[in-house]
Amino acid sequence: MSDQQPIYDAKVKKVLEMLKFKDRDEVAEELKYKNWRSLDMYMRRKNFTFDTREGQYIPAHTRVEKLNRDPKNYASAKVVSIITAFEEADIDPKLVAKQEGFKEHKEMAEYMKNKGFEWNVYKNNYVKVVGKVDDADDRPPETVTKTEGKKPYEGIEEYLPFIRFLYEKRDDVYQLLSGTKEDGKIPRYALPGLVRTKAIYMSDMIAKLTGEFSREKNVTQREIMEAALVEYLQKYGFKREIEALLKNQ
Repeated sequence: MSDQQPIYDAKVKKVLEMLKFKDRDEVAEELKYKNWRSLDMYMRRKNFTFDTREGQYIPAHTRVEKLNRDPKNYASAKVVSIITAFEEADIDPKLVAKQEGFKEHKEMAEYMKNKGFEWNVYKNNYVKVVGKVDDADDRPPETVTKTEGKKPYEGIEEYLPFIRFLYEKRDDVYQLLSGTKEDGKIPRYALPGLVRTKAIYMSDMIAKLTGEFSREKNVTQREIMEAALVEYLQKYGFKREIEALLKNQ
């Protein structure tokens, strides 16, 4: 469906950039459109749709993909009810199981598994299983030791989701432990608010290094300072405030 792919021409890029700092009416007026509807028509021809929550144009196919990925659009009522219950912060799985008519949370987990959902420790909720799922009958029987009569690795099952999560996030773990980012990607943040001049005093050596970094990495000094401040504030006590800022709330 190549005709649904977004077209990033010069005007589209300009509109997307302007919407980081202005609303749709202001952008339309500055670009000499009659109103925002005229701007909207142009962006639709480029396969974009306006997301009122983000206050930004997004690729049209993105919205469809979000709907397709949301199990609430196709799962059974009971599955949807369970997933919705876990959207509440710090919900007790035993309480959810009881509310949904199960004897215990393990029975609920088995039910969700049979419906094609598994627990995701990162999202703290059930997600649709993607890919091949082996039937229980096809799995090799569990071996039992002759001496103790216990399953090998007994008790490790509850840690497997966390181990899987660590493996999936291994690059972030390496970066956290080493303190160095090796992928070469420089973080850039689209921050809300007006652009203002702010005079600050710093070591002349740091200022020199900042200038050299800016030229070598082809990034503006403003982007360097904003990224540095965002990550500093996140790390030292303002994580929630920065997340709210980045969500433009």
